[in-house]
Amino acid sequence: MRRIYQIDGDETECWLSHDGNRFILNTPDGAVPCQLDPTGAPGGHVLRARGRVQDVRLAVGPDATFVHMNGRTYAIGRIDPAERLAGRDGVAADDRIVAPMPGVVVSVNAKPGDHVKEGQRLLVIESMKLETSLTAPRDGVVAEIPFAEGDSFGLKATLALLAPEEE
Repeated sequence: MRRIYQIDGDETECWLSHDGNRFILNTPDGAVPCQLDPTGAPGGHVLRARGRVQDVRLAVGPDATFVHMNGRTYAIGRIDPAERLAGRDGVAADDRIVAPMPGVVVSVNAKPGDHVKEGQRLLVIESMKLETSLTAPRDGVVAEIPFAEGDSFGLKATLALLAPEEE
């Protein structure tokens, strides 16, 4: 079944099919044969795709699946078309840095008023004993960071907010 997913903030249409003992991830860019084997460690797997072998850790939450690999966490959440049509709060999606999972703030690397560049680290969070850096989705000015080091937060909490872009 084709569905729209949000992967690390970007929307994409994709679906899985099964070909005997392997999966095929179908994307707009083509089909990617892959195999995912458990390692025995909690959430641990080995992903084989496009000739590469990668250790990954998976955590399935109520609103998203989290894929931990190469020191980063990718939140994969299904986009609900009805939710997309619901009222908005007036904040652009690329102005808000939202918690991909519940956790604790390890460090805060920016403060309100700071000018930041796309990709610059704003916060480091910890969840499931894994640290994840949250970065600025665009160049801009930090408007708000409502959490401090050591604070706990829930899934989809706004961890940082950029000031709206001037037109």
